[in-house]
Amino acid sequence: MNNETLRYVLGTKNEAKRLAVQKATGIDPICLSVPSGVPAQPMSEQETITGAINRAKAALALAPEAQIGLGLEGGLMYDEAFTGQWYLISVCAAWDGKQLFLGKGLAFPMPKQAIERIVAEKTELSVIMDEWGQTSGSNHRGGAYALLTNDRLNRSDVFCEAVIAAITPYQSRFYTN
Repeated sequence: MNNETLRYVLGTKNEAKRLAVQKATGIDPICLSVPSGVPAQPMSEQETITGAINRAKAALALAPEAQIGLGLEGGLMYDEAFTGQWYLISVCAAWDGKQLFLGKGLAFPMPKQAIERIVAEKTELSVIMDEWGQTSGSNHRGGAYALLTNDRLNRSDVFCEAVIAAITPYQSRFYTN
């Protein structure tokens, strides 16, 4: 597929995620609010991936003018094998109606006090980040990444990498049969 002729539909209206797709593709996606089918705060890699896939498929089904549906989902995962730590992860699912590809952003270690509150209060990470940063809607801007790194990294940057990874098989000649 030629990226210049592709039309992407994104399964959210979140501004940080829209910007990630725009950075990754050079194209402003169609943005539709669709359900993820997972909890508002995914607590495993499987839940996060499932949410991304559900969003990509639902978005493409609602936008016949698009060729690729994208689902971006942020979530938390626990690494029992190596660190005994929780990580913030970002996943992109790309679906063209026939093939599904996943891209993942970095796994970012989370402060224990944030995880303890998420579990105890059954709340979302964004609520805690807004409180700590004395703001609101941070998940539509820099997110936890920006707050925790003093703006050296932001949410759209991390999702941009996940988008690039997920759409590369549609763009690179090395993936064609």
